Amino acid sequence: MEQEEKKTLSDKILDYINSRKEEKIGEFDNATQKGMNAALPEEVPAYEQKRYELRVEKVEGYKPALWLSDAAKRAKQIEMATHALKYTHSDARGTSVLANFDENYSQFIGTHSLEAPVVDIVGNAAALDVGKLLMLQDSSGKLLVHYIQQDDMSPFKQFAETEQQLSEWLSGFKLALETRDPASHRLAKQLYWPVTSCSYHLLLPIFSTSLAHEIYERVKYAKFSEEQKNAREARRNEKVSDIKTIEFPDIAVQAFGGSNQQNISQLNSTRGGRAYLLSSAPPTWESQEQPPLKVKSIFSGPFSRKVYPQILGLKKFLVAKLHERSTWEIRNERAQRIDDIVDRLIGYAATVRSFPAGWSSHPECYLPEHQKLWLDPKRCQLDTEFAEAFDLKEWQGQVAEDFSRFLNAELERNSEIATGDVEFKQWKVLTAQELRLVKDDVEGAFCG
Repeated sequence: MEQEEKKTLSDKILDYINSRKEEKIGEFDNATQKGMNAALPEEVPAYEQKRYELRVEKVEGYKPALWLSDAAKRAKQIEMATHALKYTHSDARGTSVLANFDENYSQFIGTHSLEAPVVDIVGNAAALDVGKLLMLQDSSGKLLVHYIQQDDMSPFKQFAETEQQLSEWLSGFKLALETRDPASHRLAKQLYWPVTSCSYHLLLPIFSTSLAHEIYERVKYAKFSEEQKNAREARRNEKVSDIKTIEFPDIAVQAFGGSNQQNISQLNSTRGGRAYLLSSAPPTWESQEQPPLKVKSIFSGPFSRKVYPQILGLKKFLVAKLHERSTWEIRNERAQRIDDIVDRLIGYAATVRSFPAGWSSHPECYLPEHQKLWLDPKRCQLDTEFAEAFDLKEWQGQVAEDFSRFLNAELERNSEIATGDVEFKQWKVLTAQELRLVKDDVEGAFCG
């Protein structure tokens, strides 16, 4: 690592050219071997000689001065960009943009908000190696493309044979930084923005590949880095961690380029053709729970609305099985559905019990006394008579009866289901059992 940091930008340029040579010559040698295996024995000597001459020619082309001259000529086939058009449509042929920002944009959030936007490379996929060359950086993080922008060719000086050649390289590489003949395209997005009543500006929204890459890197770190994995593991095991966990809820993935991701851009290829989309959905409205005031029973309004879907489902099930023989499966299904409604009743009551102590003494609380005892146990701390009534436990049976009457009435409403004393007792027993558990839970906390 230290040795890598000591390398000059010129060293990195040479390493890059050599890596390109090894890659391409390796591919050439593999192709040569396949050709020799497929050739007839009498054809092998001539084929081998021809391929050898081609190989010498190819190796010669990777001499630094020759390769850089060729790269400078091919630089016009690519564009350095922060905003790339092909993300809108892969066949769009318009202009991509290498944007420069100033402080006038600081009030908005966008690509300019990044301290150092990553520059992407678009254009002819066969020339993307030139773009990778320009993205090499020195030990301070300064990119080779920044040297070219400043007309500083010092990193190339040791490879040039003449000053004129150095100047030609500068001119060639600069073509990758220029927006040549800016143009839109029929496959690009275009918006007519009204300026006056009879004139418009034609706006061309372009995908920010630099911003997309920053989001991608941050999400990748949050999801897959060892630091975040260890932090999440510590949280699951209730252990202390110096690293905060980072979550990106409800993200989506958008794909670009299909199987040919490099045709969109170099960064798109680096990301595997994926870009993360953060959720922009509006927040889900959740009504704030209020104490059940101005009602004579929680079963006549607040609770019945909460379990309407469950009651409806139970009714439909019972009607469908009305004329069938009672089997264990039917009885078990019915019991599970009723258990669900009772569980929701207990859950609703737990929410109401979290309100400040004594809310049931409000003049607009019309609930019967036994429901007040059930739903406002913290009032025991403020009211001695209330605490004594709570301890008598009579409220449990009365609440169970309220629930049983409520459930029978709901099942009989607008249906052919007939319920009676048997069902009433079943619902009451089931509810009373749950209420006894509730009483044990809240007695120590609120009335102890």
